[in-house]
Amino acid sequence: MTRRKPFLFLLIVFTFVLTLLSFWVVRQSSVRSGENFMISNVTINVDIHDRRFLTGTVSRFPYGSRQVCLYFDYSRVEEDGEIQVVWRWGDKVVQSETYPLPAPSGSRMYCLLQESGVPLPRGKYAVDILYRSETIPEFRFEIY
Repeated sequence: MTRRKPFLFLLIVFTFVLTLLSFWVVRQSSVRSGENFMISNVTINVDIHDRRFLTGTVSRFPYGSRQVCLYFDYSRVEEDGEIQVVWRWGDKVVQSETYPLPAPSGSRMYCLLQESGVPLPRGKYAVDILYRSETIPEFRFEIY
């Protein structure tokens, strides 16, 4: 019985140390400020004032559309944060810009249009939003 006491004591100490170590590791790898950037209420539409349709509900627009607008709410941005918005037509990047985010949360709108004023070409499009090293899943739409 006396030989089991040191073993039991070592087992308890080992369990305690392992528990403390696991809490420390979890705390060290927890999400830091700004790494949990979030967007919500994403809308892609041809009318800048129409937010009735969230992405996925309307993803096709008729030929003749002169602009397509991306609207979203964002939160959890670090001070002086910025995002990059990348518009693609097929495999070709047609516009890529970096924009400041002036507040930790808010709403933003960005539009894709041709400077000449002619309608956007038919085809499949995608728009990516990048914040620091994070890429938000792309949003797809089509002009038919």
